[in-house]
Amino acid sequence: MEYLSRVIDKVDVLIAGLIGSIIASWWHKGDLENWKGWAVFLLSGVACAFYLTGMVCNHLDIADPGNVAGVGFLLGAFGGSLMIAVYRAIKAADIWALIRSKFGGGNP
Repeated sequence: MEYLSRVIDKVDVLIAGLIGSIIASWWHKGDLENWKGWAVFLLSGVACAFYLTGMVCNHLDIADPGNVAGVGFLLGAFGGSLMIAVYRAIKAADIWALIRSKFGGGNP
């Protein structure tokens, strides 16, 4: 119940994050190849807005509720983009070569 009341208290941040994610998805059409990619993009933007807005507002000393929703919008817009960038970096990295070099596997 506590989690549900927390979600209800932050419904403005959730909506702002969702709208930010939807708008940001326009510029990532090439990265979002199917509906699953688009859904993950939206969910990651909303999750970033929901979980990070409080920390960012505390760090920047933002207390006005209208500004908090604006921060949620920006985090929603940039959250999906951040996840795409992290995914690209992981995909481009040769993780197995890094593991082999750290544990003495050498070159194959």
